[in-house]
Amino acid sequence: MPKKETQNSGQEPEKIVTKYDLKMQRRKELKEKEAREDRISRIVGIVVVAALVCLVASFPIRNYLTLNGTHIKINGEPVTRVEFDYYYHLAVNSYINQYGPYLSYFGLDVNRDLASQMYSETLTWKDYFEEQTVESLKKSKGLVREAESAGFSYDTTEDYRVYMENMENAATETGTTMKQYVKDFFGAYATEARLKPYIEESLLADAYVQHLSEEKTPSQEQIEEYYDGHQEDFDSVDYRVSTVNAELPTEPTELADPAEESSEGEEGTEGESGTEAAYEPSEAEIAAAMEKAKAEADKLAASVMTDGEMHENTRKSSVTYLLTDWLFAEERKAGDTTVIEDTNGHRYYVVGFEKRYRDEKPTAAIRVTVTTEDNGQAILDEWKAGEATEESFAAICDKYNNPEITSLKGGLLENAVPSSQPEALGAWLEDPARKEGDTAVISQEGEEYTYVVYYVKPGEARWILEIRNTLLTESLTEVVTNIMDAQTMEDPNNNLAYVKIRAQEAAASESSAQESGSGEASDGSDQGSSDEASGQDSDGGQEETSGGASDGDGEASGEGQESPSEEPQG
Repeated sequence: MPKKETQNSGQEPEKIVTKYDLKMQRRKELKEKEAREDRISRIVGIVVVAALVCLVASFPIRNYLTLNGTHIKINGEPVTRVEFDYYYHLAVNSYINQYGPYLSYFGLDVNRDLASQMYSETLTWKDYFEEQTVESLKKSKGLVREAESAGFSYDTTEDYRVYMENMENAATETGTTMKQYVKDFFGAYATEARLKPYIEESLLADAYVQHLSEEKTPSQEQIEEYYDGHQEDFDSVDYRVSTVNAELPTEPTELADPAEESSEGEEGTEGESGTEAAYEPSEAEIAAAMEKAKAEADKLAASVMTDGEMHENTRKSSVTYLLTDWLFAEERKAGDTTVIEDTNGHRYYVVGFEKRYRDEKPTAAIRVTVTTEDNGQAILDEWKAGEATEESFAAICDKYNNPEITSLKGGLLENAVPSSQPEALGAWLEDPARKEGDTAVISQEGEEYTYVVYYVKPGEARWILEIRNTLLTESLTEVVTNIMDAQTMEDPNNNLAYVKIRAQEAAASESSAQESGSGEASDGSDQGSSDEASGQDSDGGQEETSGGASDGDGEASGEGQESPSEEPQG
C-alpha cells in the first residue's frame, strides 16, 4: 500500500495539552504572582517608611514655623504664634477676671471651646478675643515705636524680675510647676525664654504710658479753668426730700375701664401662668391717684426743710435725673422748695434746697499692709517695737505685703479717697480727729482682708484729684488712640476669621448707605473687586489698616497676668 502523503501547511503540528502541562502552567503563574506581590510589597514598604521619615522630620520644621513663622503682621513686622498667644491669653484672662460673675449672662462658658460659642450674630468668642488681641498688639507695639522715636529709654530688668516672681508665686499657689503654669496661662508653645522679649516689650510700653502721664499731668491753672466750665459736674449739694407715692387701686373702681370678657364669656383675670394677674389701673384711676398724691405733696412743701430726709455732699451723678436740673440750677438759693412729678414711678418728690458748694475735703496719703491672716495686731506690734517711724512702717509693708494682693511699694497709697476704700477703712480716714502718724488695725466682719494702716498726711482736695484724672484720661486716650490708628495689621495666612467678617460687614453697611442715599438699589458697578470687598491683599492675605480703640474690655497693654488687686484704691 502506497504511503499516505500529508499536505504541508507551513505550520507546526498542534500540541496536545495534557493534565500535567496544565498543572505546571498553574505553578508558573502562581510563582509569577508571588514574585509580583513581593515586588509591590517592597515598594509600598519603602514608600511608607519614607512617609514616616518625612512625617517625623516635619515635626521640628512645623515647630520651627510655629515659633518663628509669621502668624500675622503688625506694621509689616511679623508676629509669631507664640507672641500672638501671649496677648490672646492676656485678653481672655483679663476679661474673665473683670466679668467673672457675669460670664453666664453673656453666654460664655470658659470650659468650652470659644470657637463654638457665639459672641454676636457674626463673631464667635474666639473671634472677639482675637480682635482684642490685635488691638493690644497695636497698642503695645505702637507705644514702643513712639517711645523709640521720642528717644525714651527704660530698663525693664527690675519690672521683669517682679513680673516673673509674681508668676512663680501664682504657680506655687496653684500647685503646679512654673513650666506648666506658663503653658496653661499663655498657650501650649509658651516658655519663660520664649515669652521674655514679649513681656519686656509690654513692660516698656507700660513705662512709656507712665512717662506720658507725667508729661501730660495738667497744671493747677488748667484744673481751675476746667472747673469753671464744668462746675455742676464737680459741685456738691445738700438738700432734703420727701416722697409721696400715689395709692393706685388694686381692684376696679368706678373709674375703671370696661371689663374685657374671655372667649367663654367670663372676665379674663388670669395671667399666662394660670395665676391671677395683678390689676392694671385705668388711666383715669391713675390720674385720680396722682391728683390726690399731688395735693398731699403740696402740703408737705411747707415742712420739707425740717422734716424731709437729709442728703449731704451729693454729686450730680448720684442724684436721680428728675431732680438734677432743679438742684443744680444757677439761680437756686437756700430755702427754695418744689414738687416734682415722677410719672413713671407714680409719685411726687418734695424737695428743699440747702446749699451748693465745692467739696474741699482732702484725700489722704497712707501706708498700708494688707493681710489675709490673723496677724494684723502682731504686725503693728512689731513696728511699734522698732523705730516706729514712717520709714520703718514702709519696711514692714514691704515685708508682709503679698505682691499677688497689692503691688504698693512701701505700702504707699497717695490721694486715697475714703469713699473708694473698704467701708471700715474709709470711715477711719474720714474721722475728723485723724492726724499724721496715726495707726490702726482695721478689719470688717465678713471681709477676707485686714488692713494695718499708717496715716501719712492729708492729700489734695477731692475735686482737684477728680479733674486732674479726668483731664489726664482724656489726654492719654487721645494720644493712645492716635498711636493705635497709625498701626496696620496684615493677615497673610488668613488666620483671623474676624477680619473678613468685619470687612464684609463694612461693605454691606456701605452698600446699604449708598442705596439709602440714592433711593434705588446699587448695581454693584463701583463696589470694586471681590478681593477688595473682603479686605484681601494681593497675596491672598487679609489686611486691617487701622486700629481704633478697642470696643471691649480685654487686656490692652499686656501688663501682666495678675488678678484684680484687692489693695485700697486711690
